[in-house]
Amino acid sequence: MVFGNQSETMGDETRDDRNAGLPGGSGGFGRRSFLTAAAAAAAAPLVTGGGRAAQGSGGRRRIEIDSTGSKAVNYEFTATGAVEPVRGDAEGNDSVTENGDGTRTATGSVGSWGRDTYTFEGRITAFSPTKGDFELRVDGTRVDPSAVANEKTLNSLPAASGVLGGGKGYPDAVPKSAATTVVSTIDGLEQALNGASSGDVVYVDGSATIQAGKRELTVPSGVTLASNRGIDGAKGGEIHAGEVHGEGPIHTENQVRITGVRITAPNDEYMEYTRPVHSGVVVGGRGCEIDNVEIAGFTYSGVKLLRSARIHHSHIHSNPMDGLGYGIVCIGGGSTLIEYNRFNYNRHSVANQGTAGYEVRYNHFGDKAVAYQVGTHRPGATTLKIHHNTFVPTKHINSGEDPESHVSIRGVPDDVADIHHNWFHNPKQPAPGRGTESIIQPHSNQFRNVNFDANHYGAKKPSDPTIGCPR
Repeated sequence: MVFGNQSETMGDETRDDRNAGLPGGSGGFGRRSFLTAAAAAAAAPLVTGGGRAAQGSGGRRRIEIDSTGSKAVNYEFTATGAVEPVRGDAEGNDSVTENGDGTRTATGSVGSWGRDTYTFEGRITAFSPTKGDFELRVDGTRVDPSAVANEKTLNSLPAASGVLGGGKGYPDAVPKSAATTVVSTIDGLEQALNGASSGDVVYVDGSATIQAGKRELTVPSGVTLASNRGIDGAKGGEIHAGEVHGEGPIHTENQVRITGVRITAPNDEYMEYTRPVHSGVVVGGRGCEIDNVEIAGFTYSGVKLLRSARIHHSHIHSNPMDGLGYGIVCIGGGSTLIEYNRFNYNRHSVANQGTAGYEVRYNHFGDKAVAYQVGTHRPGATTLKIHHNTFVPTKHINSGEDPESHVSIRGVPDDVADIHHNWFHNPKQPAPGRGTESIIQPHSNQFRNVNFDANHYGAKKPSDPTIGCPR
C-alpha cells in the first residue's frame, strides 16, 4: 500500500487491548464515573446552564459515542443541520438520512470498546439510547445522553477553541465538594492514595504545592486524583517532583482519572541528554483518562503510556531535553486518543516507540519546538490517525533551519498513517526521506503506508475553516 495524495490546499490499535474485554481498545475508555451526588449537582451546568455555544471549526461541532462495555451500542440521533461521519471513525455500518423537514438522522452501531464520531450543524433534537455502557461527548466534553436534545444543553458548553488545553472555562472540572479526601502534603497524599478504593476522589487542595521528592505514588484502580484547575480561574494544586529519581511521581492502575492538577519538575529548559530521567505520569493500567492537567519539566516524558489512554484538554509543555523530552510517549497499547490539548516546547510532543497506535486530533502545537512535533519510531507502529491539528513551529532549536518538519513517520506502519485536515505552518509539501518538509518518512525513498490529503501548508490562515484545530 503506497499513498501520497497531492490534493492538499496550498498557502503563504493493537488487538491485545481490543480483545482483552477491558477498557482501552479502539478508543472506548470505560472509566467509571467519578460523580457523587454532590459532584453531579455541581456538574449540572453542563446540561442546563446558559452561555456561549460551543462551535466547532466552520460552525460545526463533533458528537462522539464511546462504547465502554463488551457489547455493541446501537444509537440514533437527529440534528437540525448537516451530519457527516468523521473519516475513519464512523463508517461501514453507519448511515445518515436526510428527512423531509430538512433534519438529518444518523443511525449506527459502536462495537465493543469502539468509538463513532460525527460532525453536525445546528443542534441535536433527539438522541437514543439515554442509558447504557457508553459515554456521549460533544467537542470532547461529556454530556448527559438524556439531556443532549434539550435546547439549552449545547449552548451551555463553551466554544471548543476556548477550552483547548483546559483551564478556565473547562466544563468538566471536578469540584472540591466531590472529594473523598483533601490533601496538601506529600504524607497526606501518599496515605490517601494507599487507603483509597474504587470510586474515591483524592483531591489536592488548590492552594497546595506538594513536594514529592523521590517518592513514586500509585493511584489505585477506579480512583480519581483531582484538583481545581480552571474553577474560578484557579491554576490547580501542584505535585512537584523536585528530584530526578525512578520513573516519576505518579503511576496509575486501571480506570484511573487524573484531572485538574499540575504535575511539574524543574527541568523545563533545553538541556543535553543526561541520566537519570523521569516522567510526570506513568500509565500502567487500562482505561485511564488524563484531562485538564498541566504537565511540565520532565526529562523523559510528561506522560509515559505503557497502555492506551485518553488524554485531552490539557497543557503539556516544557519537556525539552535532547534525546528524549516527550510531551506524550506511547510505549504500549493500540488506541490512545490525544485531543483538544495545547503542546509547546517539547522535543517531541507526541511520539511512538514504534509498535503502538494512536489518534491525534484537534490539538494546537505552539511556536517553540526542539524537533518534529508528532511521529513514530521504527518499525512504524500500527494505525496512526493525525488530523484536524494546527502545527505552528517551523524552526527547531536543535537544527536552526527554517522551515522544519512537523510530522515524521519513521519506518512503515503496519496499517497506515492517515494525515489529513491539518494546518501546517511549514509551506513545504510532504516528501519521503530525511528532509525539512512538513511531513517526512525518513527511512524511505517513497511514501509507504502514509496517506496525506486535505491539509493546508503555510502560515496564511486556511480559507477552509474545518482545517486545523478549533479556532
